[in-house]
Amino acid sequence: MITRRALFGSAIAFGLIGGLGLAAAAEVKDVTGEGMTIYFQMGGNSGDTATLARELGAKAAADMLKVNLVAQYSGWDKQKMIEQANQALAAHPDAIIVMGHSGTDAMRKFLDGAKADGIIVVTNNTQLPGTGLSYFGLDNYAAGVLLGERMVAAGLKKGDKAVVYGEFTNIAHGDISRGTMEQFDKAGVTYDKLQWSNEAVLDPSLAIPVLASYLQSNPDVKAIAVPGHGGITAILPKIMEAAGKAPGSLITGGYDISAAALDGLRKGYITVVVDQQPYLQGFMPVAAVLQKRYGISGLMLNTGGGVITKDNVEAIAALVEQGVR
Repeated sequence: MITRRALFGSAIAFGLIGGLGLAAAAEVKDVTGEGMTIYFQMGGNSGDTATLARELGAKAAADMLKVNLVAQYSGWDKQKMIEQANQALAAHPDAIIVMGHSGTDAMRKFLDGAKADGIIVVTNNTQLPGTGLSYFGLDNYAAGVLLGERMVAAGLKKGDKAVVYGEFTNIAHGDISRGTMEQFDKAGVTYDKLQWSNEAVLDPSLAIPVLASYLQSNPDVKAIAVPGHGGITAILPKIMEAAGKAPGSLITGGYDISAAALDGLRKGYITVVVDQQPYLQGFMPVAAVLQKRYGISGLMLNTGGGVITKDNVEAIAALVEQGVR
């Protein structure tokens, strides 16, 4: 039985703990990033489907920590990402948050320069393998596996044929495609590989005639997998319409939830979307403040792992429309 005395004693104890916590907080005066400048690679173009949530997350964290945030937009151009990283380096900020699409070797000169200048580098969205840098984004291979598993679970079976429209040369995005294809192999699903072009990466509408023509020439195809590109995933309904395919006639899967992907899920054109939660990819890297203040580094956060289907799409629809999912 809990007595009045015990409750009174507990209240005093919590009061003391709370008081100590306040005292400790008062001593830590430099928790914020006030006075710091951080350059941040956002990926595509401001406000676009695959970039908006990351922008909003980064801005929220920067406002909270009082950081001067300088956003950079590359239109997903890997060479431009390298150029922007070097431009940021020349400005000598406190930290630079980059994307790893260009690969570790291509970024090596920049990374060495940042280290020599004592500038913190953090990666988001796509990892730079072998660097040991803090990373906030998908476990690319695991996300590819997840996409393949969910597409198989949606009805693909041994002997069915799919098309994997993705990246097979770049190490990071190649890992996503590899994870998906391994699950297809495991299930006995055959597939064709179609390498997306750099032009289609920048302008997803260019993928419509390519995939529509493929589907018309291969009427036996049962599924389309798009490992790792939210913009192309969002136009899967347009691809199917152009090929004369009815909603639900193919099992389709890709990445990044968006207003267009929501519509595709609702209408049955899209079967499953891997949600990599780009808001977190924007918000969490601003933790570079902690590395600058206290040397806290080597942080890793897999922001993916969830999937959106017609069964749970309405649960997050409002958040997607607000740009935070």
